[in-house]
Amino acid sequence: MHPLLTTASKSELIFIAGLDYGQKQDQHFAALQDLIFQRNGHFQAGDNWFPYEVIELGANGVQVGHEREFVICSLLVIHAVKSGFDTWTDLTEKFSSSNFSNENLSVEFVDLLLDQYATAACQQSG
Repeated sequence: MHPLLTTASKSELIFIAGLDYGQKQDQHFAALQDLIFQRNGHFQAGDNWFPYEVIELGANGVQVGHEREFVICSLLVIHAVKSGFDTWTDLTEKFSSSNFSNENLSVEFVDLLLDQYATAACQQSG
């Protein structure tokens, strides 16, 4: 799990937890906290809905003012694929269709995600 994930704030996790139109936000929030701070990113079979549904939604695109939340979700998706939990996401495809750019994210975030995607995509294809 990338160290940036442990810096996620309560407000960032609440935002992510509400990405499914606020449905069951409390359950998603509790599951996010558990995944990141108790299980060190170790996904379990029951995580497909809580919290992975909102994680996937958060990794679909950058919302202005919520750039860190996008990066947190993207890192979690990458970690889920690398760990074998997420067997349906093609990181190469996700990377090519991702809408992050220097206009949407800081250079540091872009570089971080490019590095993480590249490393994981190589592992996924190899």
